Amino acid sequence: MSLSIYTYSNPYEISNEPYWDSIKNCAHFCVSQTMVNGLSEVYDELKNGQLTTVEELVKALYPGWFDTKTYIEQYTILTNTLDNVTPNIEQERWKKIKQSLRFNKSALLDSIRLMVEMGLLLKNLKIKKITEEQTYLIAAYNAILHGDKANKFSLRKHFSEKEIDSAVQTALVAKDQRRGKKIKSVGKVDCNTVVIHGVHQFTPIILSMIEEVSKYKRVVLLFNYQQQYSEIYQTWLDVYSCFDLNIKSQFNNEFKPTTLLQTSYEGNILADQIGKLTNGTLTEKSKDINNVSVIEFDNITEFSAYVAQIYEDAVEKYYADEQKKGSVLSYMREQFYSANSSVNDILKVYFPEQFGERHFLAYPIGHFFVAVTKMWNSENGGIKIEDMNDIAECLCSGALYEKKIGSLITTFNQTRNYFSRASMLEGDGGAEGVIDLLKKLKKQISKLNNGKIEYESQLNKLSYYKVSIDEIDELIEALESLNVITRLFYKDFEDEKNNFRHFYEKLKDFVETQILPTADAETEFQDILLRLLARLEEVEKIETTSTFDCLKDTMAYYLKQESQKGESANWIVRDFQQIDGDVLKSSTQESEIIYHFACVSDSDMNVKREDQFPWPLTIEFFEKAYEPLDWKYQVYIKSRKEFKHFKRYALLYGLEFNRCKFKLSYIKNNDDKENELYYILKLLGIKTERNVHDTTAPRQTREFTFDLGENTNGFGDLDYIRRRICGYRFALESLIENGTCYQDRFLQTKYFEIILANIVRRKLEGQIATEAIINEALDDVSERLSRYFRFLNESEITDIKSNAKNAIIHQALQGGKIKQFPKITDIDLDRMRKKEEFIYLHLENENQENVLFGKFYDMTVEEKKIFFPEKLKEASYSKEINIWCQWCAVREKCLESYKSLVEL
Repeated sequence: MSLSIYTYSNPYEISNEPYWDSIKNCAHFCVSQTMVNGLSEVYDELKNGQLTTVEELVKALYPGWFDTKTYIEQYTILTNTLDNVTPNIEQERWKKIKQSLRFNKSALLDSIRLMVEMGLLLKNLKIKKITEEQTYLIAAYNAILHGDKANKFSLRKHFSEKEIDSAVQTALVAKDQRRGKKIKSVGKVDCNTVVIHGVHQFTPIILSMIEEVSKYKRVVLLFNYQQQYSEIYQTWLDVYSCFDLNIKSQFNNEFKPTTLLQTSYEGNILADQIGKLTNGTLTEKSKDINNVSVIEFDNITEFSAYVAQIYEDAVEKYYADEQKKGSVLSYMREQFYSANSSVNDILKVYFPEQFGERHFLAYPIGHFFVAVTKMWNSENGGIKIEDMNDIAECLCSGALYEKKIGSLITTFNQTRNYFSRASMLEGDGGAEGVIDLLKKLKKQISKLNNGKIEYESQLNKLSYYKVSIDEIDELIEALESLNVITRLFYKDFEDEKNNFRHFYEKLKDFVETQILPTADAETEFQDILLRLLARLEEVEKIETTSTFDCLKDTMAYYLKQESQKGESANWIVRDFQQIDGDVLKSSTQESEIIYHFACVSDSDMNVKREDQFPWPLTIEFFEKAYEPLDWKYQVYIKSRKEFKHFKRYALLYGLEFNRCKFKLSYIKNNDDKENELYYILKLLGIKTERNVHDTTAPRQTREFTFDLGENTNGFGDLDYIRRRICGYRFALESLIENGTCYQDRFLQTKYFEIILANIVRRKLEGQIATEAIINEALDDVSERLSRYFRFLNESEITDIKSNAKNAIIHQALQGGKIKQFPKITDIDLDRMRKKEEFIYLHLENENQENVLFGKFYDMTVEEKKIFFPEKLKEASYSKEINIWCQWCAVREKCLESYKSLVEL
């Protein structure tokens, strides 16, 4: 094995190292694309096609291992193994364990793949020192190895020299091929020497690649090392010493920051201070860092808003520049590197285009397949509804016919409470399905329209009685189609294993004939569909046979369109592992560019990376339960343990070799914990200052205007009250919807309580007020009403009757003081009518103030003038936010009440 290790002191002067001439024309593979970019920027001699990433070489050498087809086959084999194994333990206990293993199947497979990559021999495992979960993992792995498909879990070894040559040359041109660029000739590249740059976190497969390549090639491992900051750089020596080779270094080119040099910057001086402090050789704090401060962001949301503003500015500059050099990220005035890159999870929501194109399953039609797969009950061979939102996803997908775009989901949302307790589409065994209940609703609406239901005025305020018969017929037809389509896809999986090929052939035909013809030719979605179909052309290669659950688990891997030619960075905030390459670009960038090192808190800088091993593997498993046989094992485990020291190195490296301005920041509060500034910065006396940048988006208040036209309906007292309470509610209910309509389940439940109390109150007028009489009336009326409120269960109806009873006793019987129900006056009737419209007529805020005080008084002549048509046309209808919002029938359209108090 021809393997050697070299270091360099200054990344800008690797060309001054004694070995440079022997490697500059060789094949170079970097730990990241950012390092590729950085080295290309600094060294012209590396622009001849010999520079790419380590990942490309790994994929070129082991293409099948990363293939989606391989992963699905492995997942299927693991699924079948877990289904067939019957350990000698109590049956109920095994049932629970099996459920847990199946829930964590992806993690189990990742663990098995890791063990394969590491070449673990189960005979060297100390079973007594592993956990129970690890015992089941090993048992599953052992069963696979002794099965007839063990070859699917083998990583190839013993390549020929010709195969290694081919892999190296393929890796060098792979990225250009994917981007559709002109492929550079690699004929002048010396592929007999392979140089690997900057790897600190070695993976088993990278180490296997190094071992295989070094059998025929000279392999040089290269990394930055500075003796002057030996304590911080010790992490590199600790990792590379596990190779058990001599590390060749010389330190003539070390960069020593000083204010006397023009190339030294404030950040370089700070790096020097950090390095010396860590070494224990700092004699006094430099005055040159007195003005350095760390920005304190209160939380990650505030930090993401700060980043978002800068990114949006960059987007604007990018599209304004006709030359367009580079990507949007290169136009950002601040380049972000974070010790905690979770901020990207927030930014991904606002800027999805920056984080790579969406997976096919992320589109509405993709949601359709996810939803129907989730609902299919393979045991009974039909749709089982556990979440009505799955039906909603199908109706929004565009896969089902509708006369007008959006009509299906609109009707569904208006009627969903009526059938919300249904657990299937079509009834079975006496249980009513959604379609059955919709047919009953049709009959009730017909009776209501013909005046044949006794509670006509009250029921007209429920959203599901406001839809037309035609709209319900359209929804029923769509749901019946959904049933047919779902059965077509999945009926083969009823209580048996099946070949996945048949499913994907049906899906391919459905996309080609039903979805693609309706896709807009000018949208990126059609391109996604075409690339998905290109992937599905390979369905004949699928030989996997397993259960429906396994198909469901692996769909996301197979239904991913082929990658688009051309690639861009899928991040906005880079992590610290990308600093070492990107910072080199600072030497050629404008001096106004700022390198922003974020999340420099103790908790983020000292993270131990608990997620470094897939469940159930742990560091203890590798340290105590296994006896390794080769050097690769030691290197891998050591690099995992050293991750906590890597960020410290990355921060120093970024500050020292940055040739532009810099910023530091940290997040004060995260996950309900208060973070402290990184202790090294605190020891240096670096101050913190609150974020003073305005990251709040400018609020533009848009007042609602409405063209009343020739309104001849006139207005009543209820309209006047709405206008007093909220202009926006008045506009929606009085001008557009012609009255209150309850769609929200919470409000419909409260409405049932109010009309129940009102009807009983009228029924008992003049009767003796005994508890038995009240209870009998409540039971009778609630039984007749409940057929129109099918979403309520018995427990809820019991609570409603109790609340209605208390309201009757309190209001009509003055808390029980009156023993006979009094005559209902006009004032009582007026109160009942207003309660049905506004739920509450008295609402107290936290200061015990009635916020509805004065809202229900009669209108004065002057006030009525604002309802003249010419006045209404000119009026604005602003939103009035208060505690009455939670009882407002249009709150789901308004959404104003969901804003935080801070925003308000």
